[in-house]
Amino acid sequence: MLKISKLTDYGLLAAVYLARHNGSVASAREIAAFYHLPVPMVTKVLKTLHQSELIDSQRGAGGGYAFHGDPESITLGQLIEALEGPWDLVECETTDDQGHAACAIRVACPSRRFMFGINRAVKGAFEQVTLGDLTRGVMPVARVAQEAPALGANA
Repeated sequence: MLKISKLTDYGLLAAVYLARHNGSVASAREIAAFYHLPVPMVTKVLKTLHQSELIDSQRGAGGGYAFHGDPESITLGQLIEALEGPWDLVECETTDDQGHAACAIRVACPSRRFMFGINRAVKGAFEQVTLGDLTRGVMPVARVAQEAPALGANA
């Protein structure tokens, strides 16, 4: 089953909270209380988002996390990659540290062309949705459908 992890889901919620309060500092406890989530998990995703330089961190009394910037400049794809790491839907698109394909039958695989296209289309759709869209709760269906790459293109 294809599904984002619970931590990524919580990370998206935390990013939306911070973007809605753009410039204001919020603690992990505040965000966790707002969404009724476990504080340790929210703390973990906030640290991950900070390490990816998508949010800022302030130490000390009154410290916490803040988002400074334009929510339209960060995509859902960037957020997922920050929280999950590099990802692809199928192994044939994954490479190891030396750039070698992870799939042993990649060259001879009859479905590779289609899976490559599906992978590109899904990742492309994630790149069309911005943090601003998430904060507004609006799915930019027309933009996603219009700009998603054609299945099998350039395979």
